[in-house]
Amino acid sequence: MRNKYCCLLLVLLAGCGSTRAAREAQQTTNIPAGERTVTAAEIGLTNTTTLTLEQALSIALTYHPSIIQSKQSFLITRKQFQDAIAGRLPSIDSSLSANIGTGNTEIKSSDNENDSSYSAGLSLSQLIYDFDKTPASIRQSYENQLAAESNLRAAENEAAYNVRQAFYNLVKQEALVKVAEESEQQYQVRLNQAKRLVEVGRRIKYDLTKAEVDLGNARLTLVNARNNLKTARAVLNNTLGLAEEPGYRIQSTSSGAVEEFNYDLTDLIKLARQNQPELIAQTARVRAASAGIDKAVADLFPSLSLSGSYNWAGENLPLVWNWALSPALGFNIFKGFKKTSQIDQAVAGLKSARAKQSELEQKIYLDLSRAMAQLADARERLSITRLIVRQSEENLKLVQESYKIGKASSVELTDALVTLTNAQTQLVQAQFDYQIAFALIKKTIGEK
Repeated sequence: MRNKYCCLLLVLLAGCGSTRAAREAQQTTNIPAGERTVTAAEIGLTNTTTLTLEQALSIALTYHPSIIQSKQSFLITRKQFQDAIAGRLPSIDSSLSANIGTGNTEIKSSDNENDSSYSAGLSLSQLIYDFDKTPASIRQSYENQLAAESNLRAAENEAAYNVRQAFYNLVKQEALVKVAEESEQQYQVRLNQAKRLVEVGRRIKYDLTKAEVDLGNARLTLVNARNNLKTARAVLNNTLGLAEEPGYRIQSTSSGAVEEFNYDLTDLIKLARQNQPELIAQTARVRAASAGIDKAVADLFPSLSLSGSYNWAGENLPLVWNWALSPALGFNIFKGFKKTSQIDQAVAGLKSARAKQSELEQKIYLDLSRAMAQLADARERLSITRLIVRQSEENLKLVQESYKIGKASSVELTDALVTLTNAQTQLVQAQFDYQIAFALIKKTIGEK
């Protein structure tokens, strides 16, 4: 008897804990970061902070709303799995009632004397056998839980890719601003030089006008680059889960070094089949759909249950006790073809889940093929553009010296400046493309 009271106390305490947590969740005064937009101060980002890629990934995986949503979805499926298991366990109910009132009839219609009765009872019911319906429901809930867990990993995978993409893009935009600033300085020097040469009569007024126009275009390019930089910062802040601009600096990765990559497509596809969370989730959904068929078929058969009760009742204490034991066999003979329709729906759900799995496998192959091609293309462009930048720098120096002594025209000098700017821009773009292709491969194979 003591053990029974202890079990009842544990149940009540668990219910109190869940209720207390539910009431706390309803409060609007202490909402956790992630369920609301996190502030830069909470994660330690200021205008003196240098943000690394690893720190950015950590912030996003902790506070981004998409991660919080996926975590809660996973929690829901865990509780649904517990609900399904509860179908195997006994159900215990209790009751306590009192009935106090008059008992007037047509013969005796005005008597104020009241009658009273009291009753109390405990009842227990247990499912004995239902032709695998409950076990199938448990398997289905378990697979849905596995799918939700993989969906959480997929959300983390997607968030990490978005952060990498935004971070690399910000690095790229900073590098392009630097290229634009250097280009503007070059055109400013050229304009100053043209003014001096025109003043001493060694160049015509056209050279001065062209230098002014070229400087204006360089300034427009710089304005555009700085606007793109602001947009890139806003995008990175969004991937971190922020809705403000903390003014942090980022640790640049544009030194020219890129990660080495020596895998071939076959190896990557094999890794993706083992690790890609979206594919793992869909495989679990296929198994859940198969369990759904078992559940729908089992619903055609009867279920056997056993109920027991112990009651106290009477008009005066001590109450009279009685017990009852009630085995029951339930069988629905006809339900308007609803059960067969549910079987058909379950079969369609399984076929659809398999087709979705096939579609994901094909998408992974396509994404990896594209990413590998982009990686190879970016690697080749990196090698070529580095050479072009060096050659353009040397060519600009030669043209500048020739321009000073009158052996090169203003058009040739402009062309040399434009060629160098374009080469530097292409080098920055190639580095960015390589990093993004690498990040896409990581995302596609399911690397966190």
